[in-house]
This record gives sequence, structure tokens and C-alpha cells, in this order.
Amino acid sequence: MKIAFVYDVMYPDTIGGVEKRIFEIGTRLAEKGHEIHLFPMRPSNKESIAVSNGIIIHEVCRPIGLYTGGRRSVFQALWYSIHLFPVLLKTRVDIIDCQNFPYFPVIVSRIVGFCKKERCIITWHECWGDFWYQYLGIAGAFGRITEIITLLLSDLSISVSCHTSELMKKEGYQKESFIIPNGINLTDISVVPPGKNPVDVIFIGRLIPEKQPELFIKAIKILKSDFPRLSCLIIGDGPMMQEIKTQIQDLELSENVTLCGFVKDYNEVISRMKTAKVFVLPSKREGFGIVCIEAMACGLPIVTTRYPLNAASEHVLPGSGYLADPNAPDVASGIKQYLRTRPDQNVMQNYVQKHDWDKISSLLESIYQKIL
Repeated sequence: MKIAFVYDVMYPDTIGGVEKRIFEIGTRLAEKGHEIHLFPMRPSNKESIAVSNGIIIHEVCRPIGLYTGGRRSVFQALWYSIHLFPVLLKTRVDIIDCQNFPYFPVIVSRIVGFCKKERCIITWHECWGDFWYQYLGIAGAFGRITEIITLLLSDLSISVSCHTSELMKKEGYQKESFIIPNGINLTDISVVPPGKNPVDVIFIGRLIPEKQPELFIKAIKILKSDFPRLSCLIIGDGPMMQEIKTQIQDLELSENVTLCGFVKDYNEVISRMKTAKVFVLPSKREGFGIVCIEAMACGLPIVTTRYPLNAASEHVLPGSGYLADPNAPDVASGIKQYLRTRPDQNVMQNYVQKHDWDKISSLLESIYQKIL
């Protein structure tokens, strides 16, 4: 099969769940003999084509900033989509797999698929609904309409979680979607040794309002009364970094919480995760939460929060996780539970086995064959 994955950035140029999914699946399908095409923004000569890890990379246009004021740029999405059209139009494939975000490329992919009689499938990572108004205020109406149009264009669709599939139905999507989750490299994770500096609790994620790192810090403050020597590690960077530093100082947690910023080396992240006892991700919004599966593969119970758009809540298993109400005392209760008791390792390992990228790429391959 000849398969085109449409997304505006690629791994490892940027580190995110969508580009990581495309990379892991794409490289595996390429190893099986399929012809895989990617269409990212990249700095290069006009219409440059490269090959990496067996994947054909069509460098659509020079990159411009993905974010404006901490939010995804509408201009960037339009810029990419306009340049995508002629490049995708002249590339002959069997299936176009377009990621739903940032929406405008879906319109291009559907038009190209129609003109060339190529099957087009839309992979949904998140579905926001009313959250658009929280994200953009009154301008969220434009985002909401764009999302609904994208749903209407999703004649064939994949969703990365049952959570996202249900949200799509809530927004009026009438068709069934294939559920193909994200995954992890189980073999790679298993061979990484634990680090030398053990900690009790670990948080990994961008320091942005949606991840609620400030809620994590408040929970640690509550726990300090019972665990004076509690040690915590935060891996990640973002616009809230200074705010979190100030909060740690104000709450007198400098001896308990270590901020190490962004860690580029994936093995180092896994190594540090293996030194911890509990993983915490108090997000308001997660399309899937790959880091939760990684934590479980490292033997850590997860504590996450009960929010309508938090798909990471699907990973909370009996005896191996805690789904907290969105407040510091309940997050602290979840952490405390697993500081005092160990999780059910068999439950976690059976769960993560289902999320190995080898299995997921084979499952997606069978879906493509079915569609064709």
C-alpha cells in the first residue's frame, strides 16, 4: 500500500503525541514494504523530498510558528494547508490518513482524495465541543464550527481512544469510527535501567494551564505534613515555568520538589521515571496520554483527574491508579494511597501489552486493507 500521513510537523523535529504516533506506525509499515509518505513543514529547498527511516518526506513549506500567545496559530494552519494542496495533489497514494488537528488540512485532504479517487481517512486525537469557548472565548464559535465541518468531512474516521469516539458522537458524528489507540515501545522501555536518584512522585508534561502543574504542587504541599521528606520531580518546560518556580518557593517546597526542565533524551526520561513510586498527571485535557502508558510500563501507578476532556482517565485501572476529583486534597489522597501500597503489576503489564506499537501498527494496517 501507498499511505500518506498528513500532519504539519514530524518526529523528532518536534516531540508530541501525534507526530510520535505517525513516526512509530510509519516506520513499522515501511519495514513491512509499504510506501509511506509524510508532509511536514521543514526548512529546505522548494519541493524537496527526503527519505528517513524508510519514510518518504515531502517538505511542504518553510516552517512558521505553531503557537501565538500560547495557542495554536490559525495563520499557521492556513499557511500549511495552502502549501500542502499542490504537494499532496501530485503524490500518488492509496490512502490519505489526515490528522484532525489543525482542521484545515482535512479539507485539503478530502478535496485531493476526491479528485484523485484516493481513500481519505481522518484520525481524531481530540474533539473539543464546548471547550472551544473556554479556549478562545467568543472566537471559539469559529473553532467549534470548523470542528463540526471536519466531523462532517470524516466519512471514514479513526479515533485514538473510546473517550474521543464518544465525544465525536456527542457532537453529532453519526458514523462508527475505528478505535486505534496510541502506544509505546515496550522492548525499548524494558531495557532502560533505573536512575541513581530515587524520588517518590514524578510529573512529566509541558508546563501549561491544561496540564495543571500548579495543582500538582498544591497536592505536594498537603502531603508534606504526613511525608516531610517527600521527594518530587517535575520534567517539562513551558510558559508556566516561572509561575511554578515561584509557587514552589512560596509554599516552602524547595527541598521537596526538583524542576529539571525539558529532557530531550527519551531513555533518560524513562530512567528517571523508573526511580519513582507514583506518576501524576492532573490534566484538564488529554487526547490520549501516552506518558501514562509509559509510566505503567515502568511499574508506576497513575494519578490523574476527572475532567470531561481528559482521555487519560481511561488508563486508570482498579488497583493500579486513582481518578481524582479536580482538587488538590483528592489528588493528594491518590498519591498517598500509592505511597503506602504498591499497585497490581499484573493488571498494569497486561494493559500495556495491548499498547505495543508493533500490535497497533498491525491493527492499523488491517484497517487500511479493509478500507481498500
